[in-house]
Amino acid sequence: MSKLTLSVDKDIVEAAKKEAARRGTSVSKLVSDYLEVISSKPSARVREEDLPPATRELSGILDGVDYDPEARLKYLIEKHS
Repeated sequence: MSKLTLSVDKDIVEAAKKEAARRGTSVSKLVSDYLEVISSKPSARVREEDLPPATRELSGILDGVDYDPEARLKYLIEKHS
């Protein structure tokens, strides 16, 4: 495992420590998990229990919805023209 040194605002560090404690983990683990997710590793799967409550509540709400990005763009252009 490699070591990484980061410069982060003091308030963010304190918030990260509180969040890590709330989750029963370390700040290092939080950062490592985040970096794994954004690096698009297939093994980086977000567990539903790790999602914030509001996100968890919305999870799956669009399953089965037929989304057409071009139609959405056209609608927005017309709406804001």
